[in-house]
Amino acid sequence: MPSLNIKKDGAVGWKEKEPCIIIYTDSEHTDELIGKIKCRGGMSRKYYKHSFSLELERKYSFANLPYDDDWIIHANYIDKTFMRHKISYDLFREMGPANVASKSTFVNVSINDLYEGLYVLMENINASMAGLNKSDTMAMLFKDPPIFIKEKLTYVTDSLNYYHQKYPKMNTSDKTYYIEAFKNFLFYSSDHEFSEKVATWVDIANVIDWHIILLFSNNGDGIIKNFYLFKSDKNTPFRFAIWDYDHSFGRDGDYGRNLMERELDCNRAILLERLSNISDIGYLYRLKNRWFELREQNIISIENFEKHIIDNDRVIHKEVKKNAEKWPVDGKWYDDDNEYRQELDLMRTFVKIRIHQLDGYFHRL
Repeated sequence: MPSLNIKKDGAVGWKEKEPCIIIYTDSEHTDELIGKIKCRGGMSRKYYKHSFSLELERKYSFANLPYDDDWIIHANYIDKTFMRHKISYDLFREMGPANVASKSTFVNVSINDLYEGLYVLMENINASMAGLNKSDTMAMLFKDPPIFIKEKLTYVTDSLNYYHQKYPKMNTSDKTYYIEAFKNFLFYSSDHEFSEKVATWVDIANVIDWHIILLFSNNGDGIIKNFYLFKSDKNTPFRFAIWDYDHSFGRDGDYGRNLMERELDCNRAILLERLSNISDIGYLYRLKNRWFELREQNIISIENFEKHIIDNDRVIHKEVKKNAEKWPVDGKWYDDDNEYRQELDLMRTFVKIRIHQLDGYFHRL
């Protein structure tokens, strides 16, 4: 198991990234890396085990992941399998080469030689990672832009950056005008205009895959948020990159058990609602065909999901036990005291139920 030892004077703070040294060790070598680090998270701030944002002084490849200098060290506290993010991202990329999701690996983390637990080290989604053409003035990237919420929110993290523009920097080139034009199109265009022009605004094939991973995972949190929206250049429409899928595959947003007692409503996103309900577009026909294509390709199947579980379990099963000694499975924020193996079985049960449901749904469509 690769390991990261974060060497830093004082505790890792929340506000600004502060200097640190990262000692990275795997089976082949040990490297010392200079960087800056801070804690990260929204709702997950309440958990005692924290995630971190890491910015290295130079690009580096951890465990054969792509070279980059921006990384997320994800605590994955609420998901006792440590797999829900990783499997979701891996499946989305398996669906097609244009689908963007973070590549990730498992690492043990220490801070100043004190063990902090098992973590998921993942790519940070940024312009380079998403493949944006930085020489094109129409390349842009947004994180969780509130484009599916009609009324303007009264509270956002940064009032000067309402749509969470990540690239380019707002003070370099403000793209608010463009994403607001997209939002206005979603809410106010006529059905005729929408059906004629929607493909100039979004990559429909990518939207279909995003729609399917939402349906398959039952990730209700991923409909209005938990995605990046990006445009590679002036000639390409917007695409969706998925993000934050720990509330999925048998768990709800409050981490309560949900073996499809509660089903997500994808029509909460005006884009998916209009695509599905304007018959001239033929979206539901394409969605249905894509589902059965992915089933035939064995990308969405009980067998493939089990393969992902087995491959990940082979890497982490010993480390999960060590992590649970520091962060007990009956901790304050959990809905129940399921152990690792029980939680894997919960995911397996969910997938069997959900694939059967969706096969039936699409056969009837």
